[in-house]
Amino acid sequence: MIDTYLMIYVIISRLFELILSNKNTKRLLNEGAKEHYSSHYKFIVIFHLIFVSFFLFKSLNDTNINILFFYIFLIVQVLRYRIIYELGKYWTTRILVINQPLIQTWMFRYLRHPNYIVVFLEVILICLFFDDLFSLVIFSTINSILIYFRVMCEEKANKFRHDL
Repeated sequence: MIDTYLMIYVIISRLFELILSNKNTKRLLNEGAKEHYSSHYKFIVIFHLIFVSFFLFKSLNDTNINILFFYIFLIVQVLRYRIIYELGKYWTTRILVINQPLIQTWMFRYLRHPNYIVVFLEVILICLFFDDLFSLVIFSTINSILIYFRVMCEEKANKFRHDL
């Protein structure tokens, strides 16, 4: 049953994040931000829909779980929401660029994209929680490609902001 609760949590948290992202996106666009490299966004959405749907369906069946990875997942959630808090009004699921300096607080002093480390870890941890090594290979590979492309796009779009 904990597996189903985990997936319900993931769905609710993603819905909350989409609402927050849309709110921040509208605000940033009104403040003069420009969206960059939007063509890949649909692939990220499709990936997450398939991933969450797959494991939600899997959770409704009798599955083996590894509770250790659930606890690690919970720790990663603390990092996720700390990152969202640190980015504040700049946190969005899109690549929006505004003529403001990049955030340089907390984890952002040492890592450029800690949010993608969290996304990478979440996919791995959910696969391991469900003890599904085949899915781990498939989903982690696809997720790594998407994150790599996304970081490349963000770096290009924000290149001038490193000097602000």
